[in-house]
Amino acid sequence: MKRIKLKGHLLLGCLCLSFLSFAQTDLVRFYENAKVGYKDNAGKVIVPPTYISGSEFREGYAIVMREGKRGYINSKGDIAIPFQYEDACLFSHGVAFAMIHGKYGFINTTGTFIIPPSFDHAEQFSDGLALVRQGEKTGYISNKGAFVIPARYDRAMSFLNGAAAVHTNGKWGYIDNTGKFILQAKYDQASAFHADGTAQVRIGTENFKINKKGKVLEKIKGHEEEEREHRK
Repeated sequence: MKRIKLKGHLLLGCLCLSFLSFAQTDLVRFYENAKVGYKDNAGKVIVPPTYISGSEFREGYAIVMREGKRGYINSKGDIAIPFQYEDACLFSHGVAFAMIHGKYGFINTTGTFIIPPSFDHAEQFSDGLALVRQGEKTGYISNKGAFVIPARYDRAMSFLNGAAAVHTNGKWGYIDNTGKFILQAKYDQASAFHADGTAQVRIGTENFKINKKGKVLEKIKGHEEEEREHRK
């Protein structure tokens, strides 16, 4: 999962899902003297380069940073949500996670917390559920803030293409959106499932491509194996 890299800073935790598409904005980010500003498509400066860092626009808003805090500007360049968050994500369907006073919740485009900041970590909603962590355990909540899948996993990934990789008892497996294991936790490493229904897993030192039934489709050769074959 890709995070949003800002000039000199990382908007931690900001999930940018490559399969989503967003409305085109008239404002384009630019850099000058290590500061971020925004221009329109004609090249006119709408927002002078005064921010420490800033994201691209999504759904009419961009995240900008000032004095260590994150806020949002709208497509006119006005400050839409004040600088108050320690971490924040771009909006997706009008919702974004944000951290305030060390806790994560979810806000709407007015900056109102529609899910109170009570989590130790959060990721953006994907496949209708959001990954959150409470203490040392991770689970998934609905857009109402209720746990659909309890916080019981040591580690986990966001849902993607109908499944999520979760880590429990030292191994990775895959669950569906009810929390039922579709593939038991037996893998040493696991990736998210792609749109073609395949994922990459590792057992011991060997890597495989599998489908959602756990069938091995092919063995993925490591760098050392490729080198050995090349020397033959």
